[in-house]
Amino acid sequence: MGLGKLRGAALAVVAALLLAGCEIYEPANPDEISRARYVSEEPPSVTLVSMVSTRTGRSAHSALLINGSERVLYDPAGTFTHPALPRRGDIHYGITPRFLDYYERYHARHSHFVHSQTVYVSRATADQVLANAKAIGPTPKMLCNTSVANALRPVPPFTEVRPTISPEASRRAFALIPGVADSYVREDDIGQNNAWEAAMN
Repeated sequence: MGLGKLRGAALAVVAALLLAGCEIYEPANPDEISRARYVSEEPPSVTLVSMVSTRTGRSAHSALLINGSERVLYDPAGTFTHPALPRRGDIHYGITPRFLDYYERYHARHSHFVHSQTVYVSRATADQVLANAKAIGPTPKMLCNTSVANALRPVPPFTEVRPTISPEASRRAFALIPGVADSYVREDDIGQNNAWEAAMN
């Protein structure tokens, strides 16, 4: 195959990945993931993190903060990344309080606020949700909530979370789980932490 054909084939692959909503990045290796491991002193929990439109009051994106044997962020089809956080599939490892704050501020802006709904569970329950998320693999754009729901639904008390494309559906389902704890992050900037990120590095 000539150079021109190789270049054309490579461009076609890149275009196909972009159309499918897949991001091109280097997955973290096991050593990187192991070094980043963070174990929180807080009780085990699963938190639905919703990016809610200030205009409509509806969630536009879903992610999960999973705090079991380690604390990770499951952000299917998300745009978030940080060079200090190893990532494999849609799972970001090493979510310390600093990086959780960073993630929330990355999304909070004049047009969206962050609504976190925390459900305290056993460590085994949190670890099962993480295992489910790992098994799902990378998620195409627009299907964040489908993957979030599929990670949750086989595990009580999350069996009423339906795998629809609407992130708002999961937010409403979480609101009905007994004992759920709500928190919010609101900012008036344009988002993505450009100045704040520089201060962290």
